[in-house]
Amino acid sequence: MLSLGLLGSFEAQIGPLTLAALPKKAQALMAYLAIENDVPRSRTELATLLWGDTGDEQALQSLRKALSVIRQALDEDADAILAVQDGAIALERGAVTVDALEFERLARAGDPDSLRAAAKMYRGHLLAGLDLDEGPFNEWLLSRRERLRELALTTLGRLLDFQTRTGADDAAIETGQRILALEPLHEAAHRALIQIFGRLGRRAAAARQYQVCVDALAQELGVTPDPSTTAAYRESLMGRPDPLA
Repeated sequence: MLSLGLLGSFEAQIGPLTLAALPKKAQALMAYLAIENDVPRSRTELATLLWGDTGDEQALQSLRKALSVIRQALDEDADAILAVQDGAIALERGAVTVDALEFERLARAGDPDSLRAAAKMYRGHLLAGLDLDEGPFNEWLLSRRERLRELALTTLGRLLDFQTRTGADDAAIETGQRILALEPLHEAAHRALIQIFGRLGRRAAAARQYQVCVDALAQELGVTPDPSTTAAYRESLMGRPDPLA
């Protein structure tokens, strides 16, 4: 079984063994086949996607070389994982697990356990660091990357709501901070952290969080916080002071 980690930097394992480092375009080819796995992809489509500026014949030759590199890396498992038939190429679904696809499944399940598992799985942007000088591939990558990022924000937001409702303050703080690492302008996350800090009597932390929110909104959007955020901050000032805030 081939396990592909595409959230964050590219990772590939067969069982407990990590595959040798692959060239970037071989990584890109495997990632594309893993995610766009609804139907086998034609050689022409793949060649154009990754080598479209080199001419048809050169692009197809480069594709053949990349496939050869992947086969060498997969070694004796190549035939069970890489399907090549009638000019079309695919990764065998039953022989490959893909973290990005599992993340989507868990995120859409929506129950607390699935949300926690999805949040843990999202370790970074799709194929972080793999941007190539290939227009078609970069367009696909940026679109998919943003879609997964938005899903991550939604997932973390739902998890934060659940943790806040159930009084899991430490976990909620961690989740809120993860949201803001992905989107510093996420005012609902700022507000949730301010409220948690206020409830814990951590006035200084609430004040810092409010100021970070104010500065981010002013610098990026030229606006002030929503009145509900300011109200949460004012309420936090009334909490029991904590010397560890």
